Amino acid sequence: MEMKWKVYFTIVGIAALLMVGYETNVWANLTSSKSDTQVERIENPKVKASDITPLEEKLKEQVAGGEFTVINKDKDMNSSEVVKEEDQEETGIIPANIQIPAIDVNSEIESVGVLDNGQMGVPEDPDKAGWFEPGTEPGNVGNSVIAGHVDSRTGPAVFYDLDKLEKGDEIIVTDKNGEKKTYVVQKLESYPENDSPISRIFGPTDERRLNLITCTGEFIRDQGGHQDRLVVYSILKEPEKKKSDIKAPANVEVNGTLVTWYAVREDYVAGYRVYRSKNGEEFEKVASISNHERKSYADSEVSQYKYYVTTVDLEGNESEPSKTVPTSK
Repeated sequence: MEMKWKVYFTIVGIAALLMVGYETNVWANLTSSKSDTQVERIENPKVKASDITPLEEKLKEQVAGGEFTVINKDKDMNSSEVVKEEDQEETGIIPANIQIPAIDVNSEIESVGVLDNGQMGVPEDPDKAGWFEPGTEPGNVGNSVIAGHVDSRTGPAVFYDLDKLEKGDEIIVTDKNGEKKTYVVQKLESYPENDSPISRIFGPTDERRLNLITCTGEFIRDQGGHQDRLVVYSILKEPEKKKSDIKAPANVEVNGTLVTWYAVREDYVAGYRVYRSKNGEEFEKVASISNHERKSYADSEVSQYKYYVTTVDLEGNESEPSKTVPTSK
C-alpha cells in the first residue's frame, strides 16, 4: 500500500478539489445557513493556514504543566533532520465504520481512490464515508483522510453536521474485526473550493492523524456545489501508559558532583525527574530535566545523598525509579 511520496503528490496534486462536487439539491440553502460554529475559514491557505500546533509551540512546547519543554516535536517528514527508517511498525487498520458520538454519526466506510479527472473519489451512497485508500491507514503515522457528502437531493448526508464538532470531540474508526482507533478533534478549518492545502491534508507528518473532509459554505447553484471545503483535523488518542510501559533511565551514576544517566530513546519522553534521600528511604524530587537538556544533575552536597531518576512521558506519566546510587557509602 505504500506509495513513493513523489508519485503520491503527483496524483493528489492534480486534484483542484478535494471532493467530487455536489449537484444542486433542495438542502443546499439549509446547509449554507447553519448557526455559528468553531470553523475557521482560511481565504489563502498557502499563506495564512494556521498550524495545528503554532510555530512557537512547535519549537518549544510545554508539557506536564510546564515542568518540561519539548523541542521540535512535530517536524516535517521531508526535513533532513528526520531519520526515515525503511521498516516501520504497522499498527493501522482498514476502516469499515466511523462513529462520531457528538453528532450522532455511525456510518459504513468504503475505500476510494483517485478518479480519472484527478479528484478524490467519494461513495455514491450519501450515507457512507470514503477512506482515501492510497494514503495512510488509520492508526499509522501520517495523515489518514476520510471524506463524505454533506447533503444530497433527498436530505442531509453522512457529514451534514461535521461543522458542529468541537475541539476534544472523539472520532472512532473501526475495522471489520472490531479493532478501534480513536481520534480527538483538534481544529476545524474551511478553504475555498479550488484552494485547499493538499500537502497539509494528505502530506507527511510524524504524528498519527485523521482528517475528515466535506463541503461547506454557500451553495453556488451555477456551479452545482458548495463554495468551500471543510476539514476537521484530529489526532490519535494514545492509550494511557502504565509505569511499567515507560522505561526508567539506565546507567545512573554519581561522578564527582554530578548525577548522570543515559537517555531513554523513545518518542514519548518529555524529561526526567531526579530524587534524593539522606537515609535512602524518604526521597524528595530535586530536579526536572527536559529531554533535550544534558542528562545530568549537579549537587555540591552529592556525597551526603542517595539518588534515583525517573522518566516522564508527554502526558506526565512517570516510570518506576531507576536503580538507587550510590549503592553504598
